[in-house]
Amino acid sequence: MKQETQALLALVQGIEGKDWASRRRGWSSRAEEPVCMWDGIICDPSDDSITSIRIQSADLYATIPAEWGQLKSLRTLVMRENLLYGTIPPEVTALPNLQTFDVAENDLSGPLPPFASVSLGVMDASRNKLSGSLPSTIGENHALTLTLFDVMDNNLTGTIPSSFSKMKNLGTLSLGSNKFWGLIPPSLGSLPMLQYLYLDNNNLVGPIPPSLSRFGSGGIDGSLLSEVWFQENMLSGTIPAAMADLNKLVNFYADGNKLTGKVPTDLCSETLNADFFSDIPADAQRELCDSVACPVNEVAFEGVYPCLPCDSLHYNPYLGRTGECIALNQRLIVEKFYEATSKSGPWGGGTNWNNDETPLCDFDGVTCDGNNNVIEIKLNGRGLSGTIPEELGFLEYLEILDLSDNDLTGFLPSDLRWAPLRHLDVSGTKLKGIVPPMLCLKQGVNGNGMSGDYNCERISCPAGTFGPSGKRGSAPGERCIPCADEDAIYLGMKQCSRVGVRDQSSESDGGLGISGLTGTLVAISGVMIAAALFVVLRAHRRKYAIRRALPQGEGDDEIVFESSVYNQTGVSSLPYADEPRRSSSGTSRRKGTWKDLANRVPPSSYRDEPPNAEPFSIGHVGDLDDENNDDEERYEDEEMISSALEKEVRRQQNHGPSEKAPVWKYPDPLEEDDARSVSSSAWDVEKDSKKEVWLDVPKI
Repeated sequence: MKQETQALLALVQGIEGKDWASRRRGWSSRAEEPVCMWDGIICDPSDDSITSIRIQSADLYATIPAEWGQLKSLRTLVMRENLLYGTIPPEVTALPNLQTFDVAENDLSGPLPPFASVSLGVMDASRNKLSGSLPSTIGENHALTLTLFDVMDNNLTGTIPSSFSKMKNLGTLSLGSNKFWGLIPPSLGSLPMLQYLYLDNNNLVGPIPPSLSRFGSGGIDGSLLSEVWFQENMLSGTIPAAMADLNKLVNFYADGNKLTGKVPTDLCSETLNADFFSDIPADAQRELCDSVACPVNEVAFEGVYPCLPCDSLHYNPYLGRTGECIALNQRLIVEKFYEATSKSGPWGGGTNWNNDETPLCDFDGVTCDGNNNVIEIKLNGRGLSGTIPEELGFLEYLEILDLSDNDLTGFLPSDLRWAPLRHLDVSGTKLKGIVPPMLCLKQGVNGNGMSGDYNCERISCPAGTFGPSGKRGSAPGERCIPCADEDAIYLGMKQCSRVGVRDQSSESDGGLGISGLTGTLVAISGVMIAAALFVVLRAHRRKYAIRRALPQGEGDDEIVFESSVYNQTGVSSLPYADEPRRSSSGTSRRKGTWKDLANRVPPSSYRDEPPNAEPFSIGHVGDLDDENNDDEERYEDEEMISSALEKEVRRQQNHGPSEKAPVWKYPDPLEEDDARSVSSSAWDVEKDSKKEVWLDVPKI
């Protein structure tokens, strides 16, 4: 017991620590009370071993002591809403009996160490400054115990590990407001108890997996999913119609992405996202689908109702566009590009891009056709620094884009799919992430799509590989080779000192591997991407995505989901003030609690009774037929993908091998009379992005 006492006292650090301890019972080597009587300490009565430490909202300024790794009987550690700093000691996460770990709303930094306890039920490290990636095996040690995993509002990066799908009792997965990139793992659809899925405000790309609507064994009549937050990412494709099969869905947000098409009408209802519009007058004329996302060629700062149309000088091909529409004028686009790529000053070798008197076609590296349309931009090795703006993809005649060997950072924008590119080179830069799947499907760029072969590597070699040209070519030696360098984290690498596969055992697994992504792209290789002439108007609304309080732990040996334990306002674990912020329309977004959802939502769209407050009474999902069985499902899905591919190949063959992808035919706004209005009849239906197709494949 003396050893445990000394371990506990390691929390009292410096003058601030002594001042804090002086206002608490115990917490001193000279304390008269036994350790089990100290504030925040609970012991096992049979042997006086420490089982629980609860020090929340106590203005404690300290680090988490590594010495606490000696408390082998510790089951509950709750230190939320303090001033904790430093890293999370791996000695603490290695505790063998830990069931609740809650350090939310502090100032902790560094990586999130793996947890050794197979009994871990709640892990909440939200609202800190954690960095690094999540371990790829994160779901393997807690397959039947973890019910809540919350790391929202940190600086975590990497991909979302597909091993989350092994957590058969996981009810809440909250990864929002981080820097995660890559694809949404389709295997998340196999989680039978999942109710709250928050992936908003990240850098995720690719499609929304239709498998999320898979009927799980958690409910009698289907999936338990009630809240799905995907807003403010870079997701592409369309919203799967299968999302309407989630009959318990209360909130679904997908605005602020690169989604096209239309919101499925079966998904639009008065109850969906109703809390977001609770202050809207009952007699207001509101299009129900606008509650999910504003339609193509409309915009709102919220991305949802009320939506405003774009005017004739701007355009928006995406659903749920936030902010403002995209200017179509070539000069404005290239000026935006220069602004975004000159963050460290003017480009190397001098440039005339910042000279307002220089004609557009006289810009360094720019080539125009006879009609003064920009068809080439070659700026390789010019010292560009910054990011590639989305607007660049809206140069309607751009065929060649060479930005290689520059200090460009960020991610490769999927918006480049809209330009009629024949050649794209971003090799030798510092772009991260993956090639957006919709860009992988772009026919003709770098020979992509020849003979039906769509390959992301023709756009750029993926991170962890390299090639002589930074991408796959048609020559025998032009391929992407695995690289074992520690800094092999960028797209389009052209050099490598150690050839081989880099050890990524401690890193996230990427969700889908290259082969999985290739399968996905083959399945949807028939997507025809085009855009055309639209009208645009700016909207001015402020967006505050307020999350409802996540379920919190209460009790020592059992976990009770009560949002009021730590924050009486019911808005805990949020990067905002306790008073919910509201937009100009009086709306707000909150994450749900068991009681909120049960009381607010009609029985027709939610269960008649609220879930049991004790997560472990849900029951463990034992020897299920593993819905994520890779061998069995891969065989079934490959048959479906093969069938879809055969149909698409036949369709393409009927059009002939020389058919070119459609090109936009909208006029340059500067060449148009300002008074001229563009009628909707000018639309070519085949070029309407509302018609963009995304094949619903159960698992990709």
